[in-house]
Amino acid sequence: MPAVLTRERIIATAIELADRDGFEAATLRRIAGELGVHVTSLYNHVPTREAVTDGIVERLIEEADLPAKAAGWEQWVRSFVERIGDVASRHPGAFAALQRRPVQGPRATASFEIALAAFAKAGLATEDAYGAVKATALVALSVGAEKSLASGGVLAETDVEGLPPESFPHLRALRDIGSEDVAWSFTLETLVSGLRAQIRRRKS
Repeated sequence: MPAVLTRERIIATAIELADRDGFEAATLRRIAGELGVHVTSLYNHVPTREAVTDGIVERLIEEADLPAKAAGWEQWVRSFVERIGDVASRHPGAFAALQRRPVQGPRATASFEIALAAFAKAGLATEDAYGAVKATALVALSVGAEKSLASGGVLAETDVEGLPPESFPHLRALRDIGSEDVAWSFTLETLVSGLRAQIRRRKS
């Protein structure tokens, strides 16, 4: 007896397809083929490709287990960036969905409410608290995008071997860097330092 077709099965299949063959592979037709059904069978559950992408975003946010309890702003920032990076590494193809569609619904956005409250408690006005959350999300998505590429083995790097040493000594020195971990850590620390400076400035 064939398994019952559900939205959960469809989204899970879309994620598997995206991780295996790239995000663009997770089309309704490809998903239907993987499930062994006609594409029209999907429409009652996911009527459009955008609905599939929304489902992927929802599932990845759930898997990321973003901070959901009251915390200080710095703890939230560090945890948010780390957890988005972890889910990016686990889903090298599906992660692209988070750059295509916004998160929706109370469950997915609960972490952002906590963050806004934490920044407000630290002394930021509403618009500045929003800016702080936005900056954190942008850093998390950018670092996550690189981690997803690295996990898939296709991290884009500048080829420095052909550059003349006398003209590009610093770029050629990058050959000795073993991984991007140091750069990702530096990015996070720069974000935290910048937010700390902004909070101090608003209090002065």
